[in-house]
Amino acid sequence: MSNFIEIKNIKKSYDFGKIKALDGVNLDITKGEYISIMGPSGSGKSTLLNMIGGLDKPDQGQIIVGGTNITKKRDLTNYRAQKIGFIFQLHNLLPSQTTLENVIAPMYESKLRSKKRRERASELLNLVGLRKRNTSYPTQLSGGERQRVAIARALANSPEIILADEPTGSLDSKSSDMIMDLLAEIWSEEKRTLIVITHEEVIGKRAERIVTMLDGKVESQKS
Repeated sequence: MSNFIEIKNIKKSYDFGKIKALDGVNLDITKGEYISIMGPSGSGKSTLLNMIGGLDKPDQGQIIVGGTNITKKRDLTNYRAQKIGFIFQLHNLLPSQTTLENVIAPMYESKLRSKKRRERASELLNLVGLRKRNTSYPTQLSGGERQRVAIARALANSPEIILADEPTGSLDSKSSDMIMDLLAEIWSEEKRTLIVITHEEVIGKRAERIVTMLDGKVESQKS
């Protein structure tokens, strides 16, 4: 199987080079693969995820996604909107908008008409088991429910890649299991490329492949 994401000798420093977040990372990911990236705090895993998602750019090296070198693109807005679905630890929902409106929000970057956006958002909320919470606000939801809304939002534009940064970090064990079961189900049925950042071994072991990082480098890989 050919590589879908190619990460070649990525380096990234902060504070005028004093902090080496990434120090020559090389990693290949195939299309439809489910991997977890693990490591202690400060190992560079979240920085790497941000690079793949186009939220930050490396100082050196290349990131090639689907044959396109995204490190050479000046504006990655369309790339993020069309290719990437983000799931963050703290869900990042807009508190003044309903669950339906939160899921619709990324679709403003698409060409869908208003009615179609609402229909798709409803379908996605149904997919994550929140069909009856369309009009609820984030403050009216549990932590697990908010994260399910975040998953629905991540799927809004049918992205090829789902990036989840500590998606269970703020949840109890029961809610964590539900969220990871849901992500695994979506990955299994739709075969999107799923990359999960976690420091929890029980979460990391769910993936097809575990990539371990330390001091800004890939230390090991295990299937």
